[in-house]
Amino acid sequence: MTRTLLIALCLAACSVSQAAQAGKPAAGDSLDRQTPRSSVTGFLEACRDRNYTKAAQYLDLGRFPASQRQQEGPDLARKLETILNSDPDFNVWRLSRDPEGNLSDDADPSRDVAATVEQNGNPVSLYLERVTLPGGRPQVWLFAEDTVAEIPYIRTSVVVPAIERHLPGFLVTPTLLETPLWKWLALILLALLLISLSRLLDWLLAWLMKIPQRHFQRVWSVAWLDAVVQPLRVMLWLAILRIGIGVVNPSAIARLYIGRLMQMVFVWSVAWCLIRLVGLLFGHIEFRLNAHQQLASRTMLRLGRRTATVTIVILAILLVLENWGYNTATLIAGLGVGGIAIALAAQQTIANVFGGISLIGDQPIRIGEFGKFGDMTGVVEDIGMRSTRVRTLSRTLVSVPNSNFAGFNLENYSVRDKILFNPSFQVKRTATDDQMHALIEGLDKLLAGRKDVEPAPTPARIVGIAAGFFTVEVFAYVLTPDIDAFYKIQSELLLQINGLFTEAHVELA
Repeated sequence: MTRTLLIALCLAACSVSQAAQAGKPAAGDSLDRQTPRSSVTGFLEACRDRNYTKAAQYLDLGRFPASQRQQEGPDLARKLETILNSDPDFNVWRLSRDPEGNLSDDADPSRDVAATVEQNGNPVSLYLERVTLPGGRPQVWLFAEDTVAEIPYIRTSVVVPAIERHLPGFLVTPTLLETPLWKWLALILLALLLISLSRLLDWLLAWLMKIPQRHFQRVWSVAWLDAVVQPLRVMLWLAILRIGIGVVNPSAIARLYIGRLMQMVFVWSVAWCLIRLVGLLFGHIEFRLNAHQQLASRTMLRLGRRTATVTIVILAILLVLENWGYNTATLIAGLGVGGIAIALAAQQTIANVFGGISLIGDQPIRIGEFGKFGDMTGVVEDIGMRSTRVRTLSRTLVSVPNSNFAGFNLENYSVRDKILFNPSFQVKRTATDDQMHALIEGLDKLLAGRKDVEPAPTPARIVGIAAGFFTVEVFAYVLTPDIDAFYKIQSELLLQINGLFTEAHVELA
């Protein structure tokens, strides 16, 4: 079983790896130009690698003769990179992820606005256009032909920030993602300042809450409000950070990666909020149950909480990957294949899990109850997701897989409303008929005269005769579910029955 499971895990890992590779943004076009966002992202990444020949393939160079494209293309790509870096309002995240583009921004559905720059006080739009490549290949998004023609005439004002004149060279000259080191330090300091302000705000809110608490002599605690406030606070800090990014003005490729990080933080914050709310919900449900229901439902509630948490985390990861440009549909399909491989190798484990769910849901037996389970008699100490543990009468602890336990005949002694009293006696054949009638009548009167006994319509009867004895059976219920009380009453009844034998002058065989 272990070896098979390991093989299945390897197969699942391979399938996930293949899915991740397949999920990379390169499904129909090797340069990933199917959407406006992916096309501009690919252009900026090519410029980051100083591969301007590749970056030129994101431009529609149709107006240039074929002989000039190899020379003009890289120069135009380099110039366009400078234009985008100089525009503080340009953000790749505003571009559409739809292969059809943004159908609301222009009268022409095949064109999208990539950026808007100012020239002599007038706005100039840089367009992306959806074109069909030669040879019937898929349609791709390129910087439009008329936009490419305007690139040489767009002037960019490279104004050195005044702060750079007062900074040492080691903060200005080194660059990361085409952004000077001092700008990265400024953004990091701004982020740290926002985190510090967040801690200060937490302290301030806690202090303000103590004022009415001291006045009303009551402790207020709204856990769900704390969970909801967190993502709202993160959204506020991200908005402030976005303003700071506009002031610092890093390069376009840096804004792309910073935007990815900010989106991941926001999604994580919302996911953490949902996880906390789910925990509070399940905690509230468990709190409203009585002690016995808590024992019986503890495992189910724990499983439900873990399942909800894992689901939220997986959805958050898929959302982030999708917004980063990965094909999550292919990734999900690969994960499904890996899940099937694991399921085939872990059939017994899955059967035990579903067996535990059926035991917890149907509740034929609950934690703390006494009964007979197959050939075992004892008390159920725990119902887990893999096995059920029973404390036997000999005080040993037996763990039974849930799939097997659910198939047992489960006799639950703890739910009895009364306990059967059904002894039988062998009376010697030397007893006369009158003595036997007197014995039966005495037993009937004895059982009918006790308030803690519920006799049957015929509580005492002769049920058999043999060569040496009569068989007399007593059938009645003792009105108690407590086995210890039953044993006490049973002892009293047996002593009284023994007295009846003496009075009737009959002997046991």
